Amino acid sequence: MSIQEDVILVEVVGLSTTSTSGGAFVLVLGEVGGTRKLPVVVGESEATAIVIGIENKHPPRPMPHDLMCDLMGYANMEVHDVLIDEIDEGTFFAKIRFVRNGEHAMIDSRPSDAVAIAVRLDVDIFVAESVLEQAGIPTVEGDLTTFEEPEESESPLEKLENQLSRAIEDENYEEAARIRDEIADLKN
Repeated sequence: MSIQEDVILVEVVGLSTTSTSGGAFVLVLGEVGGTRKLPVVVGESEATAIVIGIENKHPPRPMPHDLMCDLMGYANMEVHDVLIDEIDEGTFFAKIRFVRNGEHAMIDSRPSDAVAIAVRLDVDIFVAESVLEQAGIPTVEGDLTTFEEPEESESPLEKLENQLSRAIEDENYEEAARIRDEIADLKN
C-alpha cells in the first residue's frame, strides 16, 4: 500500500490522566524524527487497551481489540497501518488500512481503537500533515513547559492502584470495585 507524502509517522510517547476531561486520558503521539506531539483524548477503557497492547499482555479472555485482530486475521485482512486523517470540531477520525485478497481497502475507526490495534499488530501509525498542523503541539527537546509528558516511572498497575486508593478515600465504592477488577485483569 502506498503511503501518501502528506502523512507523518508517529509513535505513542505518552498516556496520562487529565484533570480537565472528567477522568479521560490523553494519548500523546509524537512525530518520529520531529518535535510535534498530538494529544488525543481517549476513554479509560481505550487507554487500558492501548497499554495492554504496548506491554504485550495477554489477559485470560480476549479483550475486544484482541478479538478484532483475530477476526481480521481469519478474514485474511493484512493490516498495513493506521492513519489519523481528519479532525472536525475537536473530534479526530482514523482509518485502519489493510490488504485483503490483493486489494487495498480501509475501514473507519476511532483513533483510540486504531492505535490499540496498531500496537497489538506492530504496524505503523500515521497522522495526516493537515491534522498535525491543526492540532499538533510543537515542542522543543527537553522543554516540558510547552507540553508536559506523563511520568514514565509510574507503571499502569501503579496508576490503577493509586486510582483505587482515591476511589476508596472518596467512598466511591462502585468505581473502586471496577478498578479492582481492572487490576485483577491486568495482573492475569
